[in-house]
Amino acid sequence: MGNEWREFPLKSCFDGRYFSDAQQPGRPLSHVFCWTQGFFAGMAGISYAITKDEAFLNWLRTGYDYFYNKVNRDSLETMHDLGFLYSPYSVFLYRQTGETRMKELSVKAADELIKRYVPNGHYIQAWGRMNNRTPDYVDDELAKNHFFTQSKGLAIIDCMMNLPLLFWASRETGHPVYANIATEHIRTTIQYFIREDGSVNHAYRFSVLDGAPVQPENYCGYATDSWWARGAAWAIYGLAIAYEYTRVPEYLALAEQLALRFAEQAGEEGVPVWDFRLPEATPAIASENRSAFPWDPSDLSNLAYNKDTSAAAIVVCAIQRMSKHGENAALERYKRAALDSLAHLYFNPDKGVNGLLTHSNGRMEYTSYGDYFFMEALAHETHGLDTCW
Repeated sequence: MGNEWREFPLKSCFDGRYFSDAQQPGRPLSHVFCWTQGFFAGMAGISYAITKDEAFLNWLRTGYDYFYNKVNRDSLETMHDLGFLYSPYSVFLYRQTGETRMKELSVKAADELIKRYVPNGHYIQAWGRMNNRTPDYVDDELAKNHFFTQSKGLAIIDCMMNLPLLFWASRETGHPVYANIATEHIRTTIQYFIREDGSVNHAYRFSVLDGAPVQPENYCGYATDSWWARGAAWAIYGLAIAYEYTRVPEYLALAEQLALRFAEQAGEEGVPVWDFRLPEATPAIASENRSAFPWDPSDLSNLAYNKDTSAAAIVVCAIQRMSKHGENAALERYKRAALDSLAHLYFNPDKGVNGLLTHSNGRMEYTSYGDYFFMEALAHETHGLDTCW
């Protein structure tokens, strides 16, 4: 990755070699589309916290100017994933080192995130610039992406993991505005994203005129009425963290309810298929880039390739956090089964491969976020380490 803090991998990575020539060049952090650099920062931060090896800390400090410029000089080039970027980077570094500049940078990121709050709809807009203009530097192909074309009036379940940045900012500054906005977004999420049966919508559309709810939508799951596993994981972990900051009993109760439903669907192995409501005739079908998959999606035996290890790792982290407030026997069993499967069936120990977990995201690929949450889960399980959220 070097010291330029570009986005890696730039495309689906089936071999785990994030930094190979095939992945060059990654987008710079200043690009509005970027959201994954924080996970590499988080893995380095965990490594420093456990080993106290200054090499990790020194590398993390090379990113400061890039992260500073992102929310200052280039503040329009941001979206709701500021939490995914800054919690694993500057919040965690502040907790580890006490550096004032890291605290200030984290609060500035929270300042930019609350600018995405839409008051009449009580939600944080997920994607695109808030002026709804596509930047000139975005190439023509990327400009067709729903990130730009469908961004107005849209909230997505992923934002639940960006809210910890706001709760943290309120705790650090004493200003309630950050936590108030996070709480409003959670209320909207519970009302429109969480279904009665414990499944979860990926996205919801609101009127840009008056904020009125319009309809559920889907951009990551199989279909609008399906049940995207990683989306459920974002909801579970986000609620668990929100409870720690607020002590609102509803958050913890709902996190446990959703986690139990997730565990039921995931089965004995603990690693779920990427969407819990896939058509039986084509169980390995995925939402996009189908021609890139190195397997036949109509072959029933290929269901194994349709797993999402990242979703399992995220839910394990959520259960670890919930267990501090009382253990649930069923969730503890799930956690142990999932960790065992991730470590023995899906972890690649080859030191020549950058990635850690294969079979992520339903595409038989490696992802930085899957690797990060696996590492977070292991750090907590073996060292009791509380990380960045």
